[in-house]
Amino acid sequence: MKPYLKIVIIIAAVVVAGLAIYFVWNWLTAAPAAPGGTASAPYFPLAGLTSTSTGAGTAATSSGAITVGALAKVSDRPVSFFWTDPATQEVFYLDQSGVVWQAEAGQKNPQITQQGVAAVNFIKQSPDNKSILAAFGDPRLPSWGIYDSVDQVWQPLPSNIIQATWGADSNTLIATEQNGSNVNLVTLDLTKTPPKPKVLVNDFRLLDTQLAFIPPNTLLVEEKSNANYGSRIWSFNTKTLAVNLLMGPMSGLTARLTSDGSTLLAYSGSSGFQILQSQTLQNLAPLPFVTLPEKCSVNSGTTVYCFVPTNAGFKSAALPDDYVERKIYTTDVLYGINTGTGAATLLPLPGNATGKLDAEKPALAGSNLYFINRFDNYLYALNVGS
Repeated sequence: MKPYLKIVIIIAAVVVAGLAIYFVWNWLTAAPAAPGGTASAPYFPLAGLTSTSTGAGTAATSSGAITVGALAKVSDRPVSFFWTDPATQEVFYLDQSGVVWQAEAGQKNPQITQQGVAAVNFIKQSPDNKSILAAFGDPRLPSWGIYDSVDQVWQPLPSNIIQATWGADSNTLIATEQNGSNVNLVTLDLTKTPPKPKVLVNDFRLLDTQLAFIPPNTLLVEEKSNANYGSRIWSFNTKTLAVNLLMGPMSGLTARLTSDGSTLLAYSGSSGFQILQSQTLQNLAPLPFVTLPEKCSVNSGTTVYCFVPTNAGFKSAALPDDYVERKIYTTDVLYGINTGTGAATLLPLPGNATGKLDAEKPALAGSNLYFINRFDNYLYALNVGS
């Protein structure tokens, strides 16, 4: 073979190999389609944003106003968790690296902390709304810390804490802590450094649970939810130390308390979704729909806002597992439920929201209902009026 033919063949082989590598690389790095047939995140224009003071028909945000009925994106990056201060109507969030930002519609978000907190599992806002309690790391044995929105610093908690929740005030936690081979139920005084524990129960036997507190002295102990076996919710009196079975066993049982502890949002495979009086379990509002507690607001006073899936297969899914594990995505409508009268009202969504919302963790601040949209993980505000 002539030398120039060898050179041509070599060059052609290099070009073919390069093209193959290029196409394979593009295929490997292409963004995956969201489960449930959603190929890409919907586009949301910023609606109704102004830089002037608010007037009739608008509600204040930290950067301007959102027209009543309008939907606006208020984070400029994906969000893992967020919280609101109802007094100031400020909204803060953790990005997916655990860095704290302040949400401001229509402009660059201010960065509050420089260091992130990796692998945050969940947060719980303090009774005064000025701090959050966060669990991070291994969900089976998490580490715990408190972020102070005023001082803008993280305070680590003792490493032997297993589960924790806020107590009667923002200076008190109720927690389970490892003490040798035993697990004790304790209160922690946060005014002390390090926090000072007071033992309520030695060798507390309700493990692999989540905690929530109803003032003045009721602790809810919720077993981890699973669609395939029965979970229970126990009521523990921190004064008398009496333990009672509150709900269950029910498959898929999961629940959220409202911020004042008066109302329990609950889902189970047998009972569907219910809004209950937390002490008596009286059904406050017979509902024409099924949704999950994490798709409903818990700080809305007498009105609970619930995003309700319209997907035909939602009710037949293995709930809540399929939703939590993102095996399914939903397209939602919005209801407002008056817990005093039991009335459930379908609320109209703006045109740029219809069919494009899979909302979770909604929270009300002023006239704005904030939530994370699972299609793109950004934080949005929907003005629901006063």
